[in-house]
Amino acid sequence: MAGIHIVVPWFLAIPLALLCAAWVYRDAKERRMDTADMWAVGMFIGFFIPPFIGAIIVYAVYLRKRNRRRGEPYAVPGR
Repeated sequence: MAGIHIVVPWFLAIPLALLCAAWVYRDAKERRMDTADMWAVGMFIGFFIPPFIGAIIVYAVYLRKRNRRRGEPYAVPGR
């Protein structure tokens, strides 16, 4: 029986997982989410539990749950 295997070497997987976790943490902090650290840990762990597919699932859930960014008012120069 043939199956699909996703293989990512550890020397690529760990930095990639850390990069994804850092991005999620920074984005969550900018949106003033109290659970930024938990999202980052979840992204890192999700990267390895079911390889790579877990990270995609965590990322999709994060995008649905994160706080919406409100527009920043800025001055329009007068003429």
